Amino acid sequence: MKTYIIKTILTTSIIGLFMTSCNNSPTAKEADVKEATEDLIDAEADLDQAEFDSINDFNTFKESIQIKLAENQSVINDLKSKISSKGKVNRDIDEVEINKLEKRNTELKLKIENYEQGPEQKWALFKVDFNNELDDLGKSISNMADRNKKK
Repeated sequence: MKTYIIKTILTTSIIGLFMTSCNNSPTAKEADVKEATEDLIDAEADLDQAEFDSINDFNTFKESIQIKLAENQSVINDLKSKISSKGKVNRDIDEVEINKLEKRNTELKLKIENYEQGPEQKWALFKVDFNNELDDLGKSISNMADRNKKK
């Protein structure tokens, strides 16, 4: 008799659990859909804001780079005008170096102009690489200017 009562209680408990866990009411589903819709709207707003921030970041970076590249070009032009007073051998050597610097400066201008935005990781990597190249160019220009001052 005890086993019969235990089996009945156990069966009733299992059936009760199934009945309470299966909530198929339309109002519960409607609430889930409404919550999912709100989450989707929030995610779209966050995506739009992130895209806007990324574009602003790129445009700010691009403007600052264009200023630096224009400064580099003016220094290169000054160097070109200064080497005209040197002897032929030194002038030829300096012209080759200045042409290399000018070419690198132009390549960096094209690189920033032709950059197409992609994932955030790609942008961060591009920014680091570009800054390193720009710093190297700036150092080369400074070294060339220092050499010309000493001569």
